[in-house]
Amino acid sequence: MFDEIKKEYINLMNNEKLPYIKCKSCGNVFFYPRDYCPKCNSKNLEIKVSKGEGKVFSITKFQGKKGDTYYGIVEMDEGFRIYSNIKNSLEIGDKVIVEFIEENGRKIPIFKGLSGP
Repeated sequence: MFDEIKKEYINLMNNEKLPYIKCKSCGNVFFYPRDYCPKCNSKNLEIKVSKGEGKVFSITKFQGKKGDTYYGIVEMDEGFRIYSNIKNSLEIGDKVIVEFIEENGRKIPIFKGLSGP
């Protein structure tokens, strides 16, 4: 079952959709592909698609020779959190939206501010 979930995640992200999982037993929502609920251990799960909006929960700035990189945790409107690159300098609580970039032949999520470039 895990391989099926992972394939569906890859397929959805390559189509620029952000997947997440909802447990049908307890209602817990989470991002990372698993074949059981980390809250109640149920295998009664469904893959859903996020609308792609949320807010910055935490953010860290890394300074490098090629410029600054931002990485943080985004809390999605559906209730799950995702670790991700953040496109621009933002503050905790700022609204963000998902974009997808291609890396190693796959699309991965990155977030940008709703009011920024």
